[in-house]
Amino acid sequence: MKKPMSLFLFLLTLTVWGQEEMKTLYQFEVDHKFNFVAHGSTDLSTSYVASSKEITLFQNQDGKVVWSKKFNEITDQIKKVDDVFAVGQAGLVFILDRKVGKDKMVCIEEATGKLLWVSDKFQDVDGQENMVFLKDAETILITTKKDASLIRMRTGELIWRTDKFKGVTADYALGGDGSIVMINMREAGVAAKMMFGNLANLAAKAAAGFKNQIVRINLENGEIMWDQTYRGVVEEKLLTHERLVDLKIKDGKVLLFMRGMHVFDYATGKPQWSASYDETPDAIMSYIEKQAKFGTLGMAKIQKFGAYGVVADPVIVGGFAYVIDMVDKKHQFIKKFDMQSGKMVWQSPEIKDARAIPGLYVSNDKVILQVGGNVEVQAILTQSRVGAGLSGTSNSPNTTTSRGIAEVKPMNVQCFDANTGKQLWESDKMKKGITNLFVENENVIVCSGKALYSIGAASGNENYEVPLKEDNISEASMIFPYAEEVVIIGEKGVSAHAIASGKLRASSRYKFSTPVSIGGQLVFGNHLALETPGQDYAVYDLPTMTYKRYDARKGSSAFFSEDGKMLTIYEEGGLIRKSKITKLETE
Repeated sequence: MKKPMSLFLFLLTLTVWGQEEMKTLYQFEVDHKFNFVAHGSTDLSTSYVASSKEITLFQNQDGKVVWSKKFNEITDQIKKVDDVFAVGQAGLVFILDRKVGKDKMVCIEEATGKLLWVSDKFQDVDGQENMVFLKDAETILITTKKDASLIRMRTGELIWRTDKFKGVTADYALGGDGSIVMINMREAGVAAKMMFGNLANLAAKAAAGFKNQIVRINLENGEIMWDQTYRGVVEEKLLTHERLVDLKIKDGKVLLFMRGMHVFDYATGKPQWSASYDETPDAIMSYIEKQAKFGTLGMAKIQKFGAYGVVADPVIVGGFAYVIDMVDKKHQFIKKFDMQSGKMVWQSPEIKDARAIPGLYVSNDKVILQVGGNVEVQAILTQSRVGAGLSGTSNSPNTTTSRGIAEVKPMNVQCFDANTGKQLWESDKMKKGITNLFVENENVIVCSGKALYSIGAASGNENYEVPLKEDNISEASMIFPYAEEVVIIGEKGVSAHAIASGKLRASSRYKFSTPVSIGGQLVFGNHLALETPGQDYAVYDLPTMTYKRYDARKGSSAFFSEDGKMLTIYEEGGLIRKSKITKLETE
């Protein structure tokens, strides 16, 4: 049933109320629960769901079950499993059965479920994050807290092993010359295990003997071509476990992005220069924690907390690197470095009192800075009554994991000359709110949450200010460019405005929700999905700004097809209801 529109919105004919349900292309039930889901990226792929005891693989195109087996039917060497993950390009599925000192790794053929090999040679493999899949060579590099090994995927044959690289592979980059550069991190999952108890001994054990390493390895024979240490700790996001590190090889240099930027010589590994900050000051983190907003019910106490995107990543343009140096809550600067020499070209005037600088953009000869605004927060909460966070996942009747935002003040937009570092202008029009901004056609497009602005990058003058009240999507939480428009994601819906004029083209209201992000991607084809805390979904067609919906079970997960025309929902069952998988048409 369509909701009635107000006379005002009816006359404007700007708000579209699309409430039609998505068409079900197929739906089938699975007899077992599933702790593990792997969704193939195309309609011709296969996908699987698995519990600790059995696995079911099906075709994406028609939902036909290809095979379903208990793990002890695949091999009698395991009875239950602790992790399952696929290497889609190789057509293989890997299974881990962990028992202290007696771990087993199993490899099966995805198409048939046929056992290929079982090995006990690899102990303390935490999961897929320990494995680097080398598609062209059909090999896997497995790293543990004791060593690194290269094996053949389909046979498990050991090619080489070295004890000169230890720890989980945090990130890697292929050199194109038969070598690989890798950075390690401490054993994955230790931080997560420490959340629910006093496990200081576990932390001490994990840290004992650990060395921060960034290495270059010859993939043919396992030779360590060079070995360097790095400062700091590779962090993961609290709930999503996304690694906050990025390793790249460019122009004969190894670039490590982690709390700033570190540069090494690719040939020798020799450190060349570094521009980084050690950590976000405790006073700033404490402030952000107090501002955090989660979609929970009742009173909630933060048990574990993380804030992300507080400081913008470095930007490399035209042979120069622009880096934010956040010394403390009173002293922050932009610094420009020559990429070849590492020499600092200039340091900007002090950016006073900034607690967060989440946006840094370089456009032609201008450097645009977003000070304050929305930053991502993740937390584990204890509640006085049962509720659900934005993630919709509950660990116990009183413990909930939740993702949300924190609004960090002060908030403004600043512009600097890219050649000299001199400040050109500052706008405090967004002093009461900033979602985010982007630069388009020499203009800064920024949203306050209640209004959309276009500011000339050269002058700092406003091209327009458009209130968002008529959008009827509650307060805005994010903007991004799409075609020649600004798409605004609100707390309760989506709208589109012309970038050039700010004119509202269309909007469509939905329930309180957040966008579905898969691998950091929001738009698939012309489609964008919103998800409520209870896992109801609305998929928007951006050109028409209409949406279709599907109300799923709480705790479900959703995956887009590459073109956005289909959405697959995985809904795990329990004692009363069976697990089910539904493929939906979004158009």
